[in-house]
Amino acid sequence: MAVPAPSPAWITIRVEVAPEVADAVANFLVEAGASGVLTEADGVGRLEAPVPAAAGARVVAAVERYLASLGEIVPAARRATLAAVPVPETDWEALWRRHHRPVAVGRRLLVAPPWDVPRAPGREVLVIEPGMAFGTGQHATTRACLEAIEDAVETGEVRSALDVGTGSGVLALALARLGVERVVALDTDPAVAPLARANLARNGATRVALLAGPLAAVRGRFDLVVANLLADAIVAGAGALARAVGPGGRLVVSGLVGEQLPAVRRAYPGWRVAKTRAAAGWRTLTLVREP
Repeated sequence: MAVPAPSPAWITIRVEVAPEVADAVANFLVEAGASGVLTEADGVGRLEAPVPAAAGARVVAAVERYLASLGEIVPAARRATLAAVPVPETDWEALWRRHHRPVAVGRRLLVAPPWDVPRAPGREVLVIEPGMAFGTGQHATTRACLEAIEDAVETGEVRSALDVGTGSGVLALALARLGVERVVALDTDPAVAPLARANLARNGATRVALLAGPLAAVRGRFDLVVANLLADAIVAGAGALARAVGPGGRLVVSGLVGEQLPAVRRAYPGWRVAKTRAAAGWRTLTLVREP
């Protein structure tokens, strides 16, 4: 993806926020008018978003309101800092490419951008074009879901799988490349479909069924359902997600922080946590039905 090179009429909005809400704030920045968001996590989520200078005051005010609202739900968001600074002469393409590097995940996978695809004997290389859709392998929740997928597939019991909130398509691609016969990728946002479709085609995974719409639109049940969303969506969609899992199947839910786990557990009565993965403040649960 070629990141738009800001002219002198652009500013950069810089936000430092707790890692557990960095993705939500990054998504809001894009919705508010940013042309893209560069992220860096090092104890604090650092976000930089180029915005036309003419829209700067409006976007800053919108982000301030959003952070105040988010702070009512996640107290850590109240510690966020926000600044708008002029954009210096910057090679945004080079900066974008330096941020997206190959990432080895688990025992069998490696996620790489198209401009830096290494030889990786013994690994399935997933070539993902970074874009506005979530899922480049850089984030802890994506990596944890990929590891959970590896574990599930290695049981030999996964012949069908559903990726809910597919974004870039990386999880659906991993499922296909690891040998799952029937893979369905779903996202409620039709705008992400072209990027997901391009990523799947680039990797020869054209048999993955890509759908845009609500989970209720998906027919059938699956041996594995993966939902890398946020806690509110995982709780609100608990009934539909649970119904999509076939007998003896597994449900992987991610995008959770520690204080949200009790609410998520309550939303899935009759299920137990088979495994919890924790990284960078995020939690990923693998759920199975109680016998």
